[in-house]
Amino acid sequence: MARSSEWEKLEMAQGDPKPTWPLPTVTPKFATWSVGGGRPYGCETDKCERWHAGVDLTGAPDGALILAPEDALVVGIDRGWSEGSKAAFLRTSSGLFVVLGGFKAGSHKEYGITTGQQVRKGDKLGRVLGSYGMIHLETYISETRTANSVWWRTEPPPDGLMNPTNYVERMVGDKVSLLQTQQRLEALKTLGYYKGDLSATWGATSTEALRAAQAALGIGVDGKWGPETEDAIQRALATIQGCSADECSPSSGSAVTDGASSDPLRAVSRVGWWIIGGATVAGVAIGLAVAMRAREE
Repeated sequence: MARSSEWEKLEMAQGDPKPTWPLPTVTPKFATWSVGGGRPYGCETDKCERWHAGVDLTGAPDGALILAPEDALVVGIDRGWSEGSKAAFLRTSSGLFVVLGGFKAGSHKEYGITTGQQVRKGDKLGRVLGSYGMIHLETYISETRTANSVWWRTEPPPDGLMNPTNYVERMVGDKVSLLQTQQRLEALKTLGYYKGDLSATWGATSTEALRAAQAALGIGVDGKWGPETEDAIQRALATIQGCSADECSPSSGSAVTDGASSDPLRAVSRVGWWIIGGATVAGVAIGLAVAMRAREE
């Protein structure tokens, strides 16, 4: 589940209407189960450079190409990020400050990328460090920013931080997130486990509904929206598309027991999310319907 309700308050990053997926040799994949902000993930001192106030684009092998998501000025390259990996900082023509963390040190030199250089959408920037295995993406609105910001557990989001969810969805041309609290309640209601108000905050009633869904789906029952739960619910939602209410009701079993052999991410263009940071349960306001409704829009 989300780790900070403050993510609900962040505005969506705008930017290019169709930014390029930065990993052209990697199938779009990122998980919806860890949404957050409010603390430096894996970092407990002010010496940390990686703060995880954004989205991880996962599944990238060593040496995978990294592309510029849109036209931009390179304001930092080969900057410190995590142990062994580096980051690029871009100020886009559309007004975003974009952080891409997870580069192999020095890989930008292969493409002649330097600080102060203008790059075009789709230009090669460098390569992924295999031990990191992903590119971490953060988005800010700023005309002067030169680095990302700390978001400590007890503090509000840093000035200018934007929610990158819709931005990344535009890269892959689909809307399949289950990040917002209301979206998760809608998903549980669609599957027949939640009977309450869809505008309610996450609480005891929704937790019990989630536990009931977990039990019926045959996964660990802990009342938390983790990776196993995300996949199972996506699978169940994909399964009931085109079914009648009776055929796909939880009591019939068809919506909750027949998903093991089908991949929910393939059913929804194999897109998932992993947005990281944070401290409490909630979601990210993205104004999207649940995956099955998004296909109908």
